[in-house]
Amino acid sequence: MAEQDPRFVSVTPMKNEGPFVLEWVAHNQAIGIDQMVVMTNDCTDGTDALLQRLHDRGVLTHVDNNSRRATSPQKRAYKKFLRMEVARPQDWVLAIDADELINVKTGDNTLRALTQAIPQARTISMTWRLFGNGGVVDYQDRFLSEQFRQAAPEFKARPPQAWGFKTMFQRELWGALGVHRPHRATVETMEECHWYNGSGQPMPERYYTQSWRSARDSYGYDLVQLNHYALKSCESYLVKKLRGRAHHTGGDLGLEYWSIMNQNAVTDHSIDAIADRKAACHAALMDDPETARLHHQSCDLHREKVAELRQLPEMQELLQKMTGGKP
Repeated sequence: MAEQDPRFVSVTPMKNEGPFVLEWVAHNQAIGIDQMVVMTNDCTDGTDALLQRLHDRGVLTHVDNNSRRATSPQKRAYKKFLRMEVARPQDWVLAIDADELINVKTGDNTLRALTQAIPQARTISMTWRLFGNGGVVDYQDRFLSEQFRQAAPEFKARPPQAWGFKTMFQRELWGALGVHRPHRATVETMEECHWYNGSGQPMPERYYTQSWRSARDSYGYDLVQLNHYALKSCESYLVKKLRGRAHHTGGDLGLEYWSIMNQNAVTDHSIDAIADRKAACHAALMDDPETARLHHQSCDLHREKVAELRQLPEMQELLQKMTGGKP
């Protein structure tokens, strides 16, 4: 890569995602993210230790994002990331969560192929594709992309979350980072943002100042979609409920959120385009005995937490409702 070529830099706040970290890292490597910056807070399942091991190996950058102040860990992370000045002006920046896997559908299925497919783009929004639990009840130490194949249809205007998006942008164009999109444009007009959707179509003028989701005139999945595995298995959802909204202060997770996000209308295997490359990246990560040990430790802690939660009456009731009365 030439010195002036743009790199792809991601930033991710993370809490208690230990069992799913290595797949996520391997996936991001397979699609060509050059530098992952992961900021952890309040971890109790070994997520921070695993990420620190990957940091020590030079795989990614792990930052302690703990704070005694009752502030949003997500906002803290984004502000800290910008102060670090990791990304150069020409670099692409993307805020992405641990339950999101970018699914590029063009060229060699990398982010560079995506930008080459829309050469005029300097800002690109990737619309969520919600993946439900597909009837999976038990937690398994397997790739999410292999376990969960059922998703919302492409045209799914409701609920609002179905068309939420995340936005990749060249650093010099925007001054602030938000959950779904950048803010404080450094240019005067929407035209200068060169903002496109996941099908390579220009985004409407209104996005210059507002909105976090796609609409009928702005959604598109032809070149890229963002696979969103917000629920995973029923058992893992119990653990997620206990954790709460990882990046927000307050907010509860229960049957309502499950019902909204549990979209299983169609089967989608498109993410398999990078399956072999992703598996090779994952194998290389696991070749390090300490990384493997920390991964398995997190998986064991997850199983122990599931067993503990299954004994609680309120969790038993929620699990019964999620499974339609099945044990």
